Amino acid sequence: MSRALSRRGFLHGTAVATGVTVLANPFSSRTYAQNSKVRFANFGVGGRGGAHTGPAASEELVILCDADENHLNGAAQKHPNAKKFTDFRKVFDEAMKDFDGCFIATPDHTHFPIAYTAIKNGKHCYCEKPLTHGIWEARQLATLTKEKKVATQMGNQGHANEGNRRTVEWVQAGVIGEIKEVHTWTNRPVWPQGIDTPQDRPECPKTLNWDAWLNVAPERPYHPAYHPFKWRGWKDFGCGAVGDMGCHTWDCVWWAMEAKAPAAAELVKVVDKKNDAFPRQMIVKWEFDKTEKRPGFVAFWYEGGLKPEMPEPVLAFKKDKKINNSGCLFIGTKGVIFIEGDYGDNPRLLPQEVAEKGNEVPKTLERSPGHHKEFLMACRGEKPWDFPKSNFTYGGPMVEAMNLANVAMWLEKRITWDAAALKCTGCPEADPLIKREYRKGWVSI
Repeated sequence: MSRALSRRGFLHGTAVATGVTVLANPFSSRTYAQNSKVRFANFGVGGRGGAHTGPAASEELVILCDADENHLNGAAQKHPNAKKFTDFRKVFDEAMKDFDGCFIATPDHTHFPIAYTAIKNGKHCYCEKPLTHGIWEARQLATLTKEKKVATQMGNQGHANEGNRRTVEWVQAGVIGEIKEVHTWTNRPVWPQGIDTPQDRPECPKTLNWDAWLNVAPERPYHPAYHPFKWRGWKDFGCGAVGDMGCHTWDCVWWAMEAKAPAAAELVKVVDKKNDAFPRQMIVKWEFDKTEKRPGFVAFWYEGGLKPEMPEPVLAFKKDKKINNSGCLFIGTKGVIFIEGDYGDNPRLLPQEVAEKGNEVPKTLERSPGHHKEFLMACRGEKPWDFPKSNFTYGGPMVEAMNLANVAMWLEKRITWDAAALKCTGCPEADPLIKREYRKGWVSI
């Protein structure tokens, strides 16, 4: 079979074990990267896409791909020698040999087809959070990363900071005792959610390749309610607030608690949920079984400005009672860890006597040279493929749990989770939420 693929035939093959057929590239990027600059393709160059060019300035940006030509042309002014594409399939059709790795900062629903294709063809891959739009997709990327052993990193940059490491070290040293309850909250969404699907049909801008923007998502007409930025609040395109911010604010929970897949997820509260749009507010609870290292615990997620009730040590510390609109709270039998903000960088042990014990806990975790730098070092062969600490074998399972919260929300019920089978027990209506159907011509299932 030819390695060159037509645009419409790209990723269109017979269903095999993973359900996706992609041709492997015989040219290994890893050997090249050890001897020269790493050549990168940027998929999605507006918004978050621009955040990756600076940290990768030591390397070579050779390809720009964005369905919106306004974004594309803006990026091209800074990188005039880079090839430009509006359809990601053409990058792999026409420029497979030209790049060694990629940055993906496209809408959530397009992360998987681009990342899967890149890794399958031996390309290093940095992908914005959430890693994938769905649970099945996250499992596939984690599995493929182990198989191909390319450098990967999910874009939850707070994973590299000192605060998250201290939280993990305190929890695992038992400073606050047994933890049975964790709460995480965010002020997101700061984009429209809980709204009706638009019915008017404005003309699509000539500068937007709407077919390429839709990618694997079901066909629907263009509307400015979706692009740019607002796609986060729509079921077919985004993962809502829990997907957008959970990989940041909830990361320390997943890491510190050494969590396995949740046993169950349950919708606790929802406000203004629509068939096609994520709700304006929600509270979801995950249940985690005990492991050899840790007792069972529950974790709560609050969004849309909702917050948990604060325990006495926090209220004593925050005398003005003004709690940050985003944060995380570990409640243990001996004290609490209270974190304000999105990225886990200012954890506090409370009360004071517990904080004093925390000062005695040694720094046992390796410190990061920087989130992007971890990835680049692995790309160049200076470190192993799994040196990036939020590589897809870590990020994939966490995103599975994040997305399970949305499954519980859409079904408005408590669901029990069989992680090995990727099934909600006795709940076949969850299946299309776990593994979605793709538009023809993009992926074959």
